[in-house]
Amino acid sequence: MKLYCATVDLSTGHALVAATDKGLCRLEMNPPSLAEFVDEIEARFGARPIEDGRPFMALRGELSAYFKGEPVAFTQKLDLRGTDFQKAVWRELMKIPYGNVRSYKWLAVRVGNPNAARAVGNALNANRIPVIIPCHRIIESSGGLGGFGGGLELKKKLLGLEGGGRA
Repeated sequence: MKLYCATVDLSTGHALVAATDKGLCRLEMNPPSLAEFVDEIEARFGARPIEDGRPFMALRGELSAYFKGEPVAFTQKLDLRGTDFQKAVWRELMKIPYGNVRSYKWLAVRVGNPNAARAVGNALNANRIPVIIPCHRIIESSGGLGGFGGGLELKKKLLGLEGGGRA
């Protein structure tokens, strides 16, 4: 398996990305140093990534447009790593339209387990490809933001870019 990584400059700062030959496997919005990121990818995948931006050319343009507030249909293939439940949650997340929000409960119902709102939250926390897998679009039923792996300030920014979020 080949692994690639690169730095991507965004309006919110730089991000780090990694991909296997199957697709994007990591987007880190609040990145550690590149060296720490490379070490983490190597530990997770058992191979050291090559620093090469070419596999991410289209993604750079799409992320740039997204962070300018433009609706984007991301085209990057994904290499999803997780349990069957996590993958089901992530696939359902990608169906939520730009500028819309849904609740943890709504997502639990969509993946066939109405009592699994907490498990849905855990699956969102395990998402390693935020924005493309838009976990920021999930909020509490009460309207509260809930959590976000990139921090609540980033979640607010992402929802703001998309028009504040509509249910």
